[in-house]
Formats: sequence, structure tokens, C-alpha cells
Amino acid sequence: MAAQYVFAAWYAVCGYLALAYAAQLAGHWYIPSFHDPYTTDADASADWAWKGPVTITIVMAPLIAWVSLFVSLAVFLIRGASGSRKLTFALIGSSALMVLVIVVSYTPAGLSVSDWLND
Repeated sequence: MAAQYVFAAWYAVCGYLALAYAAQLAGHWYIPSFHDPYTTDADASADWAWKGPVTITIVMAPLIAWVSLFVSLAVFLIRGASGSRKLTFALIGSSALMVLVIVVSYTPAGLSVSDWLND
């Protein structure tokens, strides 16, 4: 469960880094997209050290979040949270964060950034 909280925080950091790098290339903040006019001529991967980790995180986030959500559900159903309120609240919180990551990943803006990073 702690890994889910860390992943959600890392996903947010990666999203910020991708948007900040796009803003650096374009000169203003915006949601980058595949072959957009601001970054088409720029080589986005040439001088950005964070390209690999950010791309892997943003692109793989929905898969990781779905698997994490499934694991949380399995832990809750199999162990029944062992009557522990702390464990129950931790499972609910981590599951809510994974649902948030999934929703953000599948929004048009999330898909646009993901496609831009894969470009």
C-alpha cells in the first residue's frame, strides 16, 4: 500500500516534469500533443535527462494503477483487512489514489502528454 502512495506521488512529479519541459521548449505553459507546432522542431529527448523515467512512468501508469487496484481489492477481500481500521483506511486511500491516476491517465490531457512523450 505504501508503494501505491509513493507511485501516485511519483506520477504527479513526472506529470509536472513533462509539462515543465514542454513549457521550457515552447516558452509558455500548455498541454503538449503529438506533432504540436511548439515542439515539432525541438528534439525533446536530446538534452533532457528525465526523458526515460518520466516517459516510462506516464505511459505505464494506467497498467500499474490497474494492477495495484486489483491487488488492493484482493488484499481487502482475502484478508478482510483483519479487522484493522488503519489497514482498511489505508486500502481505501491507496485505492482512491490509483483510481485518480487511472482517471487522469485516460483524460484527453493525460493521453496527449503520453503521446507527446512517445513521439
